[in-house]
Amino acid sequence: MNFAGLFFLVIAHFISGRGVLQLFKLRLSLVQTICFSFIIGVPLLSFVPCFVQLLKIPITFNSIYVAIAIFSLICGIPAVIGLKRPKLGMIVIPEIYEWPFLLLCLVLIVLSAWRCFYYPTLARDMLSGPELLAEYAVREKTMISSVFNIDLHTTNNYFKSPYITCLQIIYKLLVQPYGQTWMTVLYIPFVTFMFSMLHERIHPFFASLLLFLFMAVPDLFAYSFVMLYDYSNMVFFFCGFYFLIKHLENKQGNYFAFAAFLFGLATYIRVETLVLVGFFAALPLYVYIRERVPVAKIAGRIALLLAVPLAAYLICMQVFVHSFVPIAYHATNDINPNLGDISYFFNRIKQMNDVLIFGAQGLEVYGHFFNFFLIVFFADIIFALANRGKQTYNKEARYALFGIVVIYFGLPFLGYLFPLYDIMNTTKRGLFKIIPIMILYMANSGLLQALSKKISDWDSGVNKTPPTPKPRPAANVATAKNRPANTPGKQK
Repeated sequence: MNFAGLFFLVIAHFISGRGVLQLFKLRLSLVQTICFSFIIGVPLLSFVPCFVQLLKIPITFNSIYVAIAIFSLICGIPAVIGLKRPKLGMIVIPEIYEWPFLLLCLVLIVLSAWRCFYYPTLARDMLSGPELLAEYAVREKTMISSVFNIDLHTTNNYFKSPYITCLQIIYKLLVQPYGQTWMTVLYIPFVTFMFSMLHERIHPFFASLLLFLFMAVPDLFAYSFVMLYDYSNMVFFFCGFYFLIKHLENKQGNYFAFAAFLFGLATYIRVETLVLVGFFAALPLYVYIRERVPVAKIAGRIALLLAVPLAAYLICMQVFVHSFVPIAYHATNDINPNLGDISYFFNRIKQMNDVLIFGAQGLEVYGHFFNFFLIVFFADIIFALANRGKQTYNKEARYALFGIVVIYFGLPFLGYLFPLYDIMNTTKRGLFKIIPIMILYMANSGLLQALSKKISDWDSGVNKTPPTPKPRPAANVATAKNRPANTPGKQK
């Protein structure tokens, strides 16, 4: 492995991501600022090989190295001009009861990073798609290579987003032949952000427990080193939803713009995400109408929320596919020709429940995560009934439930629109998007919040050292008896 090249790329990810993050002028904590700088920087660098190809420059070590340096410096200009000290916040030192969960999480992180470094790409979708295109691009120094002379009519994997193809080109040239180390650069900051986000909402014991539950979902963890689009798509989709919620809470337009940008990156990674973003637009629309926001402002923001992902879709389908794939492709051919038969949609819901969520296959894929969520959800309902709904579902919990409903019905709807969106592959991995939203709901669970308060009160009472009483001088009994009734005695 070329550690100098890896260090260069890590710095480039951070600089480019930090500059773009500065454009939105968000006030995040130091930890979250660092995390999102890396998270955003990963897809940003994936545009570099496309730019090099469009300029008809050979794709070599030197050309990619120089192009990344120039690109990251240009993206980093806003950070230099408007650099402000991030909101530091408090330094969180894990409590002793958090360490067992955090050590298990650390083991999973090390295992994921090791497998990204040590093992080659194994996924069928990659070997017949992005990995194949990247390998030939490195060999022949062009993205329009002789790979397209191979008969690939049985697969459409080479028509997918340039996200992985370009990242593989960069990391194969600058780091190691297997590439895919970029997944670790995305994985660790996202997990760190999740831990920071949970710590802000719930007691540290539950925060570390929920983080471990998130990381230990079998297939979700596997795709942190099995190179496919779905883990990255989940990261940016959840982050977009998270900042959309933050906007609905603080009413700041820059948070809304950042949410639209993140949804755009999620669509750039998987183009069908555009449909789900369209469903998500109902949430701000409902809140704006309820709060009587002016119609022009509502129309502008909803248009922005949809326009950015639509632009990402057009970049993938109209620029990348038409410019870099010399084979005709029409997305309309993948649409269900019998849309009038809506029974297919309900059959998809039934299959998703029977096979994935509640079936034996789902236990292998997702473990007991969905069962744990349902226990918390129904316990919240009982807790709400017992407390007559007082302070049980805060706004963030209700927004999270909306997101869960959208994903739950949105994935079968995508299967209804596109028959290639099958149950055992695309839908199975598409359910990754619902998992962090469920984690967000549980972090705002009324029952867990109440338990957090009780644990915090007990913990502060146990750790609080009672003040040592000052010794009082012994009373002079004789003086007290001879003192006149209304005469104050002298104080020593």
